[in-house]
Amino acid sequence: MNIYEKIVIIDPNIDDTAAAETVGKIKDIIINKGGEILKTENWGRRKLAYILNKHQKGNYILILFKSPPTTIMDLERFCKVTDSVIKFMVVKLTKKKQIESVLASIKEAETKKQAETAEADTEGVKLKEENLSTSEEKESV
Repeated sequence: MNIYEKIVIIDPNIDDTAAAETVGKIKDIIINKGGEILKTENWGRRKLAYILNKHQKGNYILILFKSPPTTIMDLERFCKVTDSVIKFMVVKLTKKKQIESVLASIKEAETKKQAETAEADTEGVKLKEENLSTSEEKESV
């Protein structure tokens, strides 16, 4: 399986749930064809370099994934017929440095996410302890 990077520019006038549905359908196509989603980033609404289909802004989405080469044709077909997709591009990562940097960024994001969840868990425990101690103080009074 090859590693690919797909950038999709979605119509900024649709709401976030519709944009999420479009991204979800793209992910479903990748997974149904035997691929694996490595990373998804929503870069938000940004100004386009030039006007595309009467749009000056677009909602940028980056998807990093592993899949067989036959998946790309299905992704292109889907993006061409979907009205909410303004522009799309798929790039096959072939250079060793590109692949290593992608895998490193994925690992970095995972460790950051784990650190945030661990921090949230410790804060939750502290809040529970504080609530218990304040309730015990109220009972003793």
